[in-house]
Formats: sequence, structure tokens, C-alpha cells
Amino acid sequence: MRIEERSVRRACKRAEERLLAHRRADGGWNEEMVWCPALTATAVLAHHACGRPLDERERAGALRYLDHWQLEDGSWGLHPASPGYLYATVLGYVAERLAGRPAEHPAAARAREWVLRRGGPPWAPTWAKAWLALVHLYDWDGLPALPPELFLLPSWLPIHPSRFYCHTRMIYLALSVLSALRFRMPEDDLVRTLREELYPQGWAAVRFAEHRATVAPGDLYVEPTGLLRAAYGALRLGERAAPAALRRRAVARLVEEIRYEQRQSGQAALSPVSGLLNAVALHAADPDGPGAAEALAGMRAWRWEDETEGLRLAGALSHAWDTSFAIQALCAAPGASRHVAVVRGAARALLSYRVTADPPERERHWRSPGRGGWCFTDGRHGWPVSDCAAEALEALRAAERLTGEPVPRVVRAEAVRFVLSRRDVSGGFASYEERRGSPALGRLNPSELFDDCMIDRAYVECTGSCVRALVGAMRDGDLDEAADAGDAVRRAVKYLRAEQQSDGMWRPAWGVYGTYAAFHALAALRAAGVTGNDPTVVAAVRWLVERQRDDGGWGEDWRSCLERRSVPAAEGSATQTAWALLALDAAGVPAEHGAVLRGIGWLLEHQRPDGAWPLGQPSGVFMNTSLLHYKLYPAVFPLWALGRAARGAGR
Repeated sequence: MRIEERSVRRACKRAEERLLAHRRADGGWNEEMVWCPALTATAVLAHHACGRPLDERERAGALRYLDHWQLEDGSWGLHPASPGYLYATVLGYVAERLAGRPAEHPAAARAREWVLRRGGPPWAPTWAKAWLALVHLYDWDGLPALPPELFLLPSWLPIHPSRFYCHTRMIYLALSVLSALRFRMPEDDLVRTLREELYPQGWAAVRFAEHRATVAPGDLYVEPTGLLRAAYGALRLGERAAPAALRRRAVARLVEEIRYEQRQSGQAALSPVSGLLNAVALHAADPDGPGAAEALAGMRAWRWEDETEGLRLAGALSHAWDTSFAIQALCAAPGASRHVAVVRGAARALLSYRVTADPPERERHWRSPGRGGWCFTDGRHGWPVSDCAAEALEALRAAERLTGEPVPRVVRAEAVRFVLSRRDVSGGFASYEERRGSPALGRLNPSELFDDCMIDRAYVECTGSCVRALVGAMRDGDLDEAADAGDAVRRAVKYLRAEQQSDGMWRPAWGVYGTYAAFHALAALRAAGVTGNDPTVVAAVRWLVERQRDDGGWGEDWRSCLERRSVPAAEGSATQTAWALLALDAAGVPAEHGAVLRGIGWLLEHQRPDGAWPLGQPSGVFMNTSLLHYKLYPAVFPLWALGRAARGAGR
């Protein structure tokens, strides 16, 4: 098989044009990420709980979105490809009704019937029960104890919440306030009607306390451990014995933390998941104060809206992430010289996203250093991430080579310093924060729906990005942290070797699936000087080649994340095929290798006339079960892979 260089270049040109059409006004990129419908449903509930319902236009937009993602059986899934979940469906149904949809509407009726067939709200996961309690449709007695006094414990204790993964910590910070205050919005006619609809046996007949641990089998991913159940029992006893003065002090401390988070994030919060809860907690603590209104207004930062899908919230925004990959893809493309002005503008946008200061009084507020890093977003919320900083630095270096505009030394030095601050004891790199807690905290995972959500830890993908950035920065020279960076790279290489499975695959945490981990790991190993005939590289290449589909593409099913193994998909994926090709290129596999040629041929065959590739299955994942679409991925990674192919074909 032979691929003509001219065909690859034509495909690249079409892909470049498609990518350029998605630029933001500031010169960067930020494509929508498609998340769980329950997130938009909770926005409707939060506005009602705060006594500030969405206006008529917003309610219509939210209903249009819920209609778009409702499944034929009346349910909503946890992510774009999943079957129905009670978690998403009970929240979606309540949101529909609060948004003004009558109970007899066909969509609402189908959702309600689906919910009731699965036992109704008492069988929903804890997070759904908490949201229902806020709108007076569940009783706080039916939830596990969430005493705010835990946050008053000495921070050196291994179970202190400051040791939790930041997303989990922020969610339970707000939930603890709401639970302590037993907050619920006022009962009205709609609430009473919804109770009749959701509890046909009668509200008064429900024994909520018996359902603190009941979860529908289809929603349960992490079975509560015996240790967690024992902890719940102890917490409930302790909650009853806690003095009222201590309870008030604990609530005040947590409200202080919520206000701090809202100020530091420009009211956007770490994510809308915790931000919406923050808004309700601020309303519960001070109904007449401005905090809730400001927090709800800040949630607009996470909104997307159009005529097709309506109004919805994304769980994250990806300015820095998308812009970093877009720059690297354009710089690798054969037509890169045509895009000097575009890349220059994108690099300046990326620089504007940089975090330039540490959080004030960060030790008191359990925050890590942030100066010199990049957030996943445009930086407004102030939560930088190791691999976002690493990929941003790599993108700026690629832009420098193309445009001649050097990366300022202070930017490079502070980025390296930030990346090094996220080193893990294992030798790898964590994400938002350095690891603070023991893996044993995973036995206390209370989420039921999600896994790997209790501590920040080392990840193969974060480590891969960080190694590439550190090696590149050291090659640039004039770096005060060169010795420290060199040691970090050596330890990271050992970590990557240790994390490789016996079959040659690396297990990822943020993408679907082994192809994504291989893309990051192999690029890092080769950047660090590991040769193509090294056993680790050879095993990874063999794994990739063995999983190539008969049609030349690569495709792993989203269920791989749930099963923690590579599950073949029914069809190939443009994003995963690109990852595999980039991984093989990083490993030094020659352009004329059969697997490479067939993979390139697959991309050429599946490119659409508009230059893009089909979105396919979800390619991203969060906490093992929360799959999501990165809409920019099928535009940027195939271009990057074909650009490398064009370079190889021209040799």
C-alpha cells in the first residue's frame, strides 16, 4: 500500500480550514464539551431553590436541551452514549416540571414512568437525593450524615477533607453546609404536586431513613465499602452529639470557604457542579445577601446555547487545552507557513490565559501554588492543572519555532516551576494538586456513581505531557531548575515503565482508552531519550499494531473505561486513529510501515467534504464513568497525525 503525499496534503489543507473556522475572537479555541444532562437539570433546580427561577426564554432553552438528549424509553443517560440512569432521569424530570412542563406532556410522562419503574427517588444515588432535598422533594433524614465539623479537624489527619481530590472536596464542602442547615426551599403547590407524582404511595408513607444506602443497580458503579458504612454510622452518632455552638462555627468556616472560592474564581467556581451547590449554600446561609445571586450569575460562564440543542451547561471549558493542541497541530501541518499570523495570535491568547499569581492565604484555604500554570479554561477560575500547563508550554515552543517570537523566560521558568510542584511520590505527575491523601481514602468513596475521585494522584497522561514540557524546557537552556527538572524526568520515566501493563498497554484516566495513554506515554519516553528498540517502546508498539482494525483504523469502545480494559468498538474513531498514529510516530515507527499506511488511509477515506471527521463515540472521561465529547478532537488530532504523515512522506 502506498499513500500519495499530495493526497495527505490536500486532506491537511481541508482540515486546517475547518480548524481555523472555529477560532475564537481572541485568537484561541474553545469548543463545546458534551456532558451529562443532569448538570443542566441541576441548574434549573438551583435557581428554584434560591428563589430565582430561570426566565421564560431560559426555561424554554433548557427544555429544548432536555428533549434533545432524552432517550426513546423516556430516560436520560449519564453521558452522551450511555443508557438511562435514575440519577439523570429523576433530576431531568423534576427540572422539566419546574421549568413549566405539565405532567401530562408525553416527554414528562415517559420520564416519570421510567423513574417509578425503578423505585423512584429513594433508589437514586446520594447526589440526586441531595438535590431533591433542596427542592423539598426528599427528606434530609434519608441521606448519609455530612457533618461540617469534619473540616474543623486538624489538617494533618489522614481523613481531613483537605486531602480529598479538589472536585470532591468542593462538592462536599457545600453539601455539608446544606445538610447542616437542613435547607429546603419553601413548600408550594408545585412541590406538593410533584410529591404526588414521584411518591404514589404518599409522601407521609415514605421511610426515608431506610433509604440512606439504597441505589438502583443500573446507577451503582462503586459499592459502598464496609468501612464507609461504618464511617456513616459514626458520623451520624457524632452529628447528634455535636454542640450547637460547634455546629455554627463549622458552618461559618465552610461558608467562608465558599465565599473565598467564589471570589477567587470570579464567581465561576471550580466547576458548575460545585458552583451551583455553592449558590444554594450561600442562599441557605444568608437568604437576603448577594452571594447566591452573584454565584448564579457566575454560572453563565459555563453555558452554551443554540437553536439545535437549546440551553445547557458544560462541566468544563477548554480554552487553554484546545488552543494548545490546535497550535501544535497547525505547526505540524505541511501548510504551517501559511498560518504564521494565526499561530502568533493563538500563542498570545494562550499567554493571556496564564495564571500569574498564587491564591492569597492559600494555606488557610487548602490551595496549592498556581503561579505560572494554566487552567483547563481561560484561567478565570484560578485552578491550574499540570498537563494544561505542560501542553501550553509545548504549544508556545512550537509557535516560537514557526513565528520566531520567543517564549518569555519568565513564562518558561514559572511554568516549569509549576509543573514540578505537581510531582507525585510515585515519580509521575498529578493534576490539579500534588497528592495529599493515601489511596486508602478510595475505600471511603461516597459517590456511588464515580470512581477514582477521592485523591489527586499521578496519571500516565499528565506525566507524559509534563515530561515533554520539561525536556523541551531543558533543551532551551538557561533554566535555573534544570537539575530538578532532569531528576523529575528520570523518575517519571521509571513511573511510566512501571505503569505499563504486561500486554504493553497503559491504563488512562482522562481519555478512551489505551490509544490515548500510548499517545502521551510514548511521546514522553522518546522525548526523554528512550530508544525505539527499548522493550517498553517495543511492547507498546506491538499493542497498538495488534489492535488496529481490519479497515485500518483504531477504535476502542467507551465501555473500556467502565471495564478497565481495552474493549473494541463497533467502528473506527478518527480521534483514536490519530492518537495511535501519533503514538507510532513518536515511537519511531517508519512512515512506510504497513500499520501507519493503513491508518493514514483510513483517515483519508473518512474525512468529510467540509474537512472534519465524524465525532464518533465519547473520547474523554472523568472519574471513570463520566464520558464526554470533546468536539474539537476530531478536527485537531487527525490534522496533527496527517501533518506528521506528510512530513514522513516527504522524506
